[in-house]
Amino acid sequence: MILLLLLACAEVAQTPACASFVACVAARDAEQGATTDVLRFEPSGACWGSPAGADLCDRSCENGLAWLRDTEPNPPEACER
Repeated sequence: MILLLLLACAEVAQTPACASFVACVAARDAEQGATTDVLRFEPSGACWGSPAGADLCDRSCENGLAWLRDTEPNPPEACER
């Protein structure tokens, strides 16, 4: 039981999908002169405080990347990875 509680509270590393999403948004923002708040998805962000939160954030990053790739007429190279 204690091990289960410890695992539920364990921090998780940033996922590859979120690393790609953060890079894509940064490149897009640089091209457009915009600033998008993606702090929660960065390596030290709030997403990685628990496995459940990390799973939710990972799915959000995957969906965000798909949306950016589908809606941007000329997505930055960082979005194509």
